[in-house]
Amino acid sequence: MRKLLCALILLACMSSSAIASNSSDAFMSLKFGLKYERVQKRMERSGAKSTIPRKETLTMEGMFEGYPAIFVFGFYKNSLLKSKAVYLLSLGDKNRDANFYDALRRSYNAFYGSGHETPTASTRDKKKLMLRNVWTPDRYTTITLTYNPEMSKKLPGTSISSRFIQLIHTYSKWD
Repeated sequence: MRKLLCALILLACMSSSAIASNSSDAFMSLKFGLKYERVQKRMERSGAKSTIPRKETLTMEGMFEGYPAIFVFGFYKNSLLKSKAVYLLSLGDKNRDANFYDALRRSYNAFYGSGHETPTASTRDKKKLMLRNVWTPDRYTTITLTYNPEMSKKLPGTSISSRFIQLIHTYSKWD
């Protein structure tokens, strides 16, 4: 019995350290209207680090399901969370990136209904296409998932526009 208890405690410690290095749960659970300080502390506890703290926006770097990510948060009246976005950097494996995008798209479709995937022109090269899904779970909330397969073929730069997945949640009630 004592060995089982020790094993469970060890497993709990190992899983909590793995969770701490992944900010996806913290990001996804952030509710609109949270205060700036609370958003920052919650993301920092999940392993993300502040890069550009301002009163109206907060930019952080961390990991999202194993992918290096930039998190950007916008605030209403410098206080209440009104938008959150995550931009994922490819690891250079085109198939893994496509599977991850498909898993995200399917999970959002299952939860909110069809996002109506549509091709749109790439922001970097108008001859290339990106795939975009948009969900509106209520009249104030919009969720946009954009996949740029061109950014999966090789390791791109570190700018936001060079990220293969962009996931943006916005809340417009206060606008």
